[in-house]
Amino acid sequence: MPNELQLTLTGDAPAPPARNLHDAEECVGGCERQIPLSDLRSTPIGPMCDRCFHEFYITCHECGCLLRFDENGECDDLREGPDNLDRCVACNARVFARCHCCGQLIPQTSGAIPHSPTNPLEEYCPWCWDSLWFECSRCNSISSRTNLHTTPEGGDFCEDCFNQDYVHCARCHTAIRRANYFGWAGDMYCENCYGRADTWKVQPWSGRATSFKRVGSERRFGVEIETEGCDGYRSLHGATEWGCVYECSTPGKEFISPILQGDAGFNEIYDFCQIAEDKDWTVDRSCGLHVHLDLSNDSTEECLHIAYAYRRTYPMWKKFVSANRSRNSMCGSPQYTCDDIRTFEHVEDFAEERDRFEFVNWRAYIRHRSFEVRIYFGTLNAREICNWIALHARFMDAVKALTYDEIDGLFGHISRKHWEGVCTAIDDTNLLDYWCRKASQRSNLLPRCWEGSHAAEPDGVDGVDEAEEVEHSPVEHSPVEHSPVEHSPVEHSPVEHSPVAVTDEGGTEFLVSLLQDLQLWGRRFSE
Repeated sequence: MPNELQLTLTGDAPAPPARNLHDAEECVGGCERQIPLSDLRSTPIGPMCDRCFHEFYITCHECGCLLRFDENGECDDLREGPDNLDRCVACNARVFARCHCCGQLIPQTSGAIPHSPTNPLEEYCPWCWDSLWFECSRCNSISSRTNLHTTPEGGDFCEDCFNQDYVHCARCHTAIRRANYFGWAGDMYCENCYGRADTWKVQPWSGRATSFKRVGSERRFGVEIETEGCDGYRSLHGATEWGCVYECSTPGKEFISPILQGDAGFNEIYDFCQIAEDKDWTVDRSCGLHVHLDLSNDSTEECLHIAYAYRRTYPMWKKFVSANRSRNSMCGSPQYTCDDIRTFEHVEDFAEERDRFEFVNWRAYIRHRSFEVRIYFGTLNAREICNWIALHARFMDAVKALTYDEIDGLFGHISRKHWEGVCTAIDDTNLLDYWCRKASQRSNLLPRCWEGSHAAEPDGVDGVDEAEEVEHSPVEHSPVEHSPVEHSPVEHSPVEHSPVAVTDEGGTEFLVSLLQDLQLWGRRFSE
């Protein structure tokens, strides 16, 4: 009788007994439960129940292969696509491409996947490709967006195609046709920028102060002169140390002096104004004169005293300019009181809270350690500019050492008293005469203590500034303070009392002043 081995070798071994699906077998996944054969899952290590199977394996959605998790629950061969389906590495690479830039998976069925023009193996999603490259509208070449140039007609050109017909404006960087650009100092500009771009920076002053007699102070200063017309100003580029900038509030340019000092600084202003006169430059009501005065050698307490004195005497400074200028938003009234200044211990804190468009710009202190007097109207009269600088420089020197109470006692609370305080603080008869006459053209500022011996016109007053337009208010300029008993209407001459009558304007201004005087005479006769 053959043994079992022989029967197996000859193929005559009996078949194993058929297994009933209702039979159970132990799960090899570790739960050791007897599971019906119909519920078992076949794995490389043996049958498993569904629960153990999902703990050890996951099935590829494409090829159905089993992917096993390691003891940490991770599977290096598993990939999850943007459609949230699980695939093996091979199937995932066949179904999707990965963007070389952002790593996003791109379905291969979505059409041709864009690739790098320099490396075909680098594939990109459409969004990343468009952010990195573009197709030239003229030569159809693929170029990096760093070389993209958009034409005024909306085309996207590579650098070579763009340079054939276009250039970039040196100021706004918009594209302009080569036939339409404007050149200045080696640069090319569009029509809009050309009028603003032909400017230059101020250069350090080459002069040196050795005398301070005329200015009366060793304080450094600078000026900004706004113009209405400045024909031929481009010839100053490189020939002067003054800077030239675009000024949005005036038709012309603004010219900025270097930091000047002493009488040599005044000579620099005279030289520049002579150039302006030779070129027939003009100013109008939109122009202003801004004076910067150095505070770098003053303590924070002295700076606050100067700010306090300017705030206390603000009504007086308005008397030197027309109502049109004093109401200008570019040099408005101070939005703080003397009591506000007393609350500050440091001038930096005070300057931080200021608006630069006040009659005195204290915000300049934060950046330049200076402050800016903005209230004066535009002028090209060198004497007027220098006298304005001297008045403020000496005013600052006189008040910085005073206490708040001493400033109140010196200047009082009305503009006439303010000017009397200035006359007391500044020992320069010619300078005070000059500004007394200037203010008298616009208001009744002349104090009684200044009448008499100083009533004559001061020497050296130019007639250039007499043409400056003066606005007159009936309240400010009508001599209503005269008593009918003390002053006879016959002796009240419009020529002597009207500030307009001493100007060269004539015409309408004279008639307005004459009408005011006639109205006053009528009231006196009716009395």
